[in-house]
Amino acid sequence: MKATDSHPAMSRLRLQKGRLKRVLSGHPWVFSNELQDVPDLPPGSLVAIDDPGGEPLGVGYFNPATLIAVRWLQRGQEALPEHWVEERVRAAVAKRDAYYPREKCVRLVYGEADGLPGVIADRYGEAVVLQVSTAGAELARSRVEAALRETCAPTLFVRKDDSPMRDLEGLPRAVEVLPPGAEPSAHVQYLGLSLDVPLAEGQKTGLFLDQRENVKTFVNYVKKDVKVLDVFCYLGAWGLAALKAGASSCEFVDASLQACQRLEASLKTNALPDCEIHNGDAFDVLAALRREGKSFGAVVVDPPAFAKSKKHLTEAVKAYRRLNELAMALVEPGGLLVSCSCSYHLGREEFREVLKESAARSRRQAVLLESRGQAPDHPVLLNFPEGEYLKAFFLRLS
Repeated sequence: MKATDSHPAMSRLRLQKGRLKRVLSGHPWVFSNELQDVPDLPPGSLVAIDDPGGEPLGVGYFNPATLIAVRWLQRGQEALPEHWVEERVRAAVAKRDAYYPREKCVRLVYGEADGLPGVIADRYGEAVVLQVSTAGAELARSRVEAALRETCAPTLFVRKDDSPMRDLEGLPRAVEVLPPGAEPSAHVQYLGLSLDVPLAEGQKTGLFLDQRENVKTFVNYVKKDVKVLDVFCYLGAWGLAALKAGASSCEFVDASLQACQRLEASLKTNALPDCEIHNGDAFDVLAALRREGKSFGAVVVDPPAFAKSKKHLTEAVKAYRRLNELAMALVEPGGLLVSCSCSYHLGREEFREVLKESAARSRRQAVLLESRGQAPDHPVLLNFPEGEYLKAFFLRLS
């Protein structure tokens, strides 16, 4: 969207007094309560932002119906370059090629970190999955798609617009596969594994690519012949990688029957031994395994976000604490626990406190080996903590 195309005269919004510090720090959002006035403009409109005294600050896109009223597109100058969308997509893809040369399973675009707020794009082999979550990004969709097709030449394109964020932005949810009728899946090589990835009905865009480096680290810790437990396993990347590296066995736990069926097929595809796959609620399965007297040399718990918002944080902390108590009870003395949280609203130090409390209640001594985050194809802007959500703590339990 060129600034002069659909908005020949951009509306000007002005910040309230006392609201300038965070904006000047480089944070990419302006909240509705930071503006002097919230005009009734079409969602996604390009707007110019001024400081409280009327000095121009830059340009962003605007939604009058959301708490995040403005998402910055450019600081200083207000005229966006003619090909700004295309240039940013190409730059984002080039960065990933530098992070992971010749990798065909990678995040291509990560929203604000790539100057394209509301846009997520992942590559799976010859397929590209695009998620658009904001009204402003929706208006630029055709240009984003064209740029992705030009740079990646996918044979399969999936518009996976099923995020609850679209409800807040006034956008419908939908999933569309192009060309129509094509099988929405991709066969990929990932972490040395051959995986069939569901791109339409699967979790996230198909895989949890943000955990790539953490799985590699896990494999380095797992000694040969160790027994592994992979909880909230989805397609089983943690456990499959451990088996490939020499683990003697792995038990998997997931509530999705389809995920369990895909995992069973992946064991065969990768010539790995048959494993016990528990299809059920993780809390119930972990409690049952404890009653059976089972124990494991390495346990991974990688649950979905328990805290979707701040109002859910109290209950989420209780759930994380209970989950980790159950997991710790299954770790052999001297064994490894990898505990993850992708809840942004539960900060790194708060999550560490949860793990400390879980260890105390479990009467286990825990040594922190590593505290890790998301892979580099999910880059984190220092002035945008909201972009850093993933925590992965590696603990040795005695």
